[in-house]
Order: sequence, then C-alpha cells, then structure tokens
Amino acid sequence: MGLEGAAISIAAAMISVGFAALVTNQWIERRKPYQVAWSLGLVLYAIAAFTQFYAEAYGWTPNVYKVYYLVAATLVAVLGVGSTLLVHRRAGIGFALYTGVVFVGFAWTVAGATVGTLQASTPAGYAMPDTVRIWSPLFTVPGSVALIGIAAYSYWRTRLAFNAWIAAGALIVAVGGTLARFDVGWFLYAAELIGIAVMFRGFLVSQDLAKSPHSDVPQSAPL
Repeated sequence: MGLEGAAISIAAAMISVGFAALVTNQWIERRKPYQVAWSLGLVLYAIAAFTQFYAEAYGWTPNVYKVYYLVAATLVAVLGVGSTLLVHRRAGIGFALYTGVVFVGFAWTVAGATVGTLQASTPAGYAMPDTVRIWSPLFTVPGSVALIGIAAYSYWRTRLAFNAWIAAGALIVAVGGTLARFDVGWFLYAAELIGIAVMFRGFLVSQDLAKSPHSDVPQSAPL
C-alpha cells in the first residue's frame, strides 16, 4: 500500500494513543482493573499500527514483522480481558491468565520463526509459517467474542448508543483481520482505522453521558 498504507496506519496509531491516554486517566482516578487491560490493549493497538506505518514507509524487515505480528495477534485478547473483567471479575482473571500463558508460548514461537518473503505490503500473517499462524486464533477468537459480545449485550440490555458504537468498531476490526487471513488484505488497514475511530466515538459518547447530571450509566457498560 506504500504511502497510503503509511498514512492510514499513523492515523490509527494517533487515535489509539489518544484513546489509551484517556482510559489511563480514568484508571488513575478510579483504579479499576478493567481500565488497566483496556489501556494496555490500546497501547498494543497503537504499536501495531505504528509498525505498519514504519514498514509501509521504510520497508518490512523480519524483526519489524515479528513485533507487528506478535502485538497485532495479542491486542484483541487483551481488550477482551478488559471487557470480561468489567462484567465478571473471576472470569476476567481467568481470561487474563489464559492470555498470559498462551502469549508466552506464542512469543517463543515467533522469536524462533523464520520469516518468509516480505513484500512491499505484507498484511496479516502471510510471511509467517503455519506453525506460528495457528496461534493467532487463540487470541483473536475469544478476544473478539468477549469484546463484541459484551458490548452488544450491553446495548441490547440498556439501549445506550455508545455500546453499539463500541461493538460496531470491534466488529469492523475483526472483519478486517478475518478477511486478511483469506487473502483479502487490502481492507485490513482501513478496517483498523475505521474500527478504532468508531470505538473511540463510543467512548467519547459514554463520557458525555457520564457527565450529564441526569445520567445513570450502568456498571455493565463497557467503557
């Protein structure tokens, strides 16, 4: 994608950084564990987007690609941990332990992998061997189910619009990643930018609602 991909990626990284900063500020004020998980997930999102920017601007290298793949595969699970911690603390802790254990094996496998041919634009896991790619769904599937499912359920239960924004944004990102695995990689970067922007919109709407003197945002709301 070249310069176009670099521009899309740096925009996604900037939104993620701003998003992470606001959630981190919430954690400083409220000290809730789910806010730590979301902050970390958004930082990972920013790192993944920045590595895409760097690679599209200056070219992929094996080390850059390994960092990108390691972070991009993990971040959805970390965000899912945050959502799960919000609605069920014990389940969230269990999901966090699962993610941590799987990450250790995944990181070890990625570190020792031989990266294949790196093209001008190499989305998803095309350059990774199958022994590495089989790890990705262990993060993305449960993470997407938690992140999308909890936000969608919260919208169904409360009819608060920001839950729908968050669910829609997470779904866009998940669709982009899924299509990339089926050789439709051109949509991946756009999905990452649109998805994080939509989720950020949901977060901002939730903050406006929380500041309203007549609001009553339920604890199950995912931000």
